[in-house]
Amino acid sequence: MGSCTRKSLVAVACVPLLTLASGSASADEDSHALGTSQGNETESQGLTAEANQVERNERGNLVSVDWAIVNETDSDVVLTWLHEQETYTYSGDYYSGVTIVDPETDTRYHPLMDQAGECVCAGNTSGRFFNQVVAGGYSPYWSLFSTPSDVETLTLEVPGFEPIEDIPID
Repeated sequence: MGSCTRKSLVAVACVPLLTLASGSASADEDSHALGTSQGNETESQGLTAEANQVERNERGNLVSVDWAIVNETDSDVVLTWLHEQETYTYSGDYYSGVTIVDPETDTRYHPLMDQAGECVCAGNTSGRFFNQVVAGGYSPYWSLFSTPSDVETLTLEVPGFEPIEDIPID
């Protein structure tokens, strides 16, 4: 996310986030994923979701999740269908549909929303937003959540993919 200069962001969202690889890269790179899942819907066939890093801020109230989509098909895939449509009304069609679940309490956490109603995730608040994954490529994304400090593992749920379970929080 770089420096937090956008005035509409809430103060808690201005935490250093993990630096992501640029653009779409080769799917053959060693990703060191914490977990992966395969697409389970028509639009996600041939795609894999990865959880790559999960980090808690020093105060313990925010969790940053770096995740990615790997495209193992021969065609570019547009990912605008990963936005939230039912629970919250986020401004813009970004990756607000990506959620985390605390497996101990079965509590679902949605990405933070800034004062403008935008998702504090890969999208309009990010300088690096890729709305597609090129054929054979890899595109990194991120999401920011507010969780209790005692949550130690999580399940990442990306729309159109099987859940990625038992991800430890650093």
